[in-house]
Amino acid sequence: MQEIQVIAHCLINPDVQLKGLKSHSRPDLTGSIIQLPCPEIIYLGPKRWEITSEQLDIPNYRRFCRRILQPAADTIQMLYEAGHSIRLVGVKGSPSCGTLTTSVGMEGGRLCEAGHSHIQGQGIFFQEIIRELENRNIEFNVDE
Repeated sequence: MQEIQVIAHCLINPDVQLKGLKSHSRPDLTGSIIQLPCPEIIYLGPKRWEITSEQLDIPNYRRFCRRILQPAADTIQMLYEAGHSIRLVGVKGSPSCGTLTTSVGMEGGRLCEAGHSHIQGQGIFFQEIIRELENRNIEFNVDE
């Protein structure tokens, strides 16, 4: 059974990352991959500020994530039904694409230096991906 790696966009294309972050180490990409769209650059643009999953956890952003996910979810479903295993590869600490760790904190307000922390959990986009795959009865593993 061939594994399909479904990966966060910035793991291949670091140009979509938040400015000022060091690039993520590129995962071992042997075999087949599906590169997901980057919800943050599409929704907020390249000049966005640092943000946490709590700030993104609003109905409109979740609807947006579900909408941009549909073509990839259809592809994942067809490959899964053809016998492939699925592995989601997210970004540690990401408010959108964290699979095991996401960011919290930053209460909002006027722009100033604000800290945030990382906790166990998924980012908003990956929560929607996981929900969609579970609704389609697709088994998968997760990784960061």
